[in-house]
Amino acid sequence: MCHHRLIAWACWFSVILFAWSVQEVRAEREWEFSIAGYGGKAFHSNEDMKINSGDNGDPFHGTIHRVNLNDSGAWGAKISAWHLPKKYDWQPQVGFELDYSRFTADLHPQRAPASGTVSQPGFELAGVIFTSGRDVSIQNLTVNMLFRYALAATPQLPQGRLSPYIGGGVGVQRAHLTDPSSGGFQETDYAPALQGIAGVKFFLTRNLALFTEYKRIWSRHTFDYSPTITPPGYSERWTVSTNLISAGAALHF
Repeated sequence: MCHHRLIAWACWFSVILFAWSVQEVRAEREWEFSIAGYGGKAFHSNEDMKINSGDNGDPFHGTIHRVNLNDSGAWGAKISAWHLPKKYDWQPQVGFELDYSRFTADLHPQRAPASGTVSQPGFELAGVIFTSGRDVSIQNLTVNMLFRYALAATPQLPQGRLSPYIGGGVGVQRAHLTDPSSGGFQETDYAPALQGIAGVKFFLTRNLALFTEYKRIWSRHTFDYSPTITPPGYSERWTVSTNLISAGAALHF
């Protein structure tokens, strides 16, 4: 009697273990998660800047063309989730990720062409000289949607040995400006950000991969200096367009 009970319990245990194993395999095939860190360099495009002195004193407003922002080092981290197909063949895999990156976009003294109006009749704004610099730190937080191709994928390596991917996302960019020439004026602005991504990932093992990546990040910020400088009401509207090239490592599970 005891012997039969042991056999029954063993059968039930085997069924439960099998069901759990199938569920684990199924879950493993459906989703893959990863955490990653990376570093690289941010190259800023020369973009236009809007300026406005306000309607007081000697008012002017216009556009400064091709303002140069200094390139800088960059670093970041991200958390990703990929949906895995049931068949490991040549078909795109869809993923989602939360991506954080940080770099600087400082403006050094420079002279740039400009266009706009001034208060004196018959005259126009022809150029602007930045006699002092501005330090700007940038932080980005975006949610991205990605598509990758898992080359040479197998059930043991569903990501493939090599996985090129592309995608894009939206989020928020935080820009913190410090102007030493105006008594240490500081201002922080939050603005929507757009991001495009292209990269490739090489899997050393199923759980460890190296990758290199290109991103194009765009945002626009307004800094209102009033009433810290003369003339009161002066403001600048910056366009920050960045090409970010990076490399890093990812842990998959």
